[in-house]
Amino acid sequence: MIDFSADVYGVAATRPSPAEPQRAAVPAPATATSATDLLDAPRDWTWQQLRDYVLRAIADRHGPQPPADPAREASVFKSFHTRWGAQAGPIARFAFEQQDGYWNSAPIGVTRFCKASDHYFAQPIAQRLFA
Repeated sequence: MIDFSADVYGVAATRPSPAEPQRAAVPAPATATSATDLLDAPRDWTWQQLRDYVLRAIADRHGPQPPADPAREASVFKSFHTRWGAQAGPIARFAFEQQDGYWNSAPIGVTRFCKASDHYFAQPIAQRLFA
């Protein structure tokens, strides 16, 4: 029989002493997004309204997500809004309302709105919607 005890390997077993306080797990913060996108038509959305809609739609369809870097999210949605203009809102709505948050059998996340994904995500949707 193989002996896996610490004594065999010359390493003292380390166990927390009872005097050490136990640390409670810190709950993840809830995703807080506003619903400003409900006030305007998707063609008139700002990048902030686009971001709010997408983050809320992701949470609704795929469950809570780990907290992300707000600066990175802002840059992704500013860039997407700049590239697609008035088409950005309708593209996002189509992705979540017609495709139920999945594109090519994969869940849609924030990275689908990056420039590298335009060729196989936003461009085919725009061709379908605005052709």
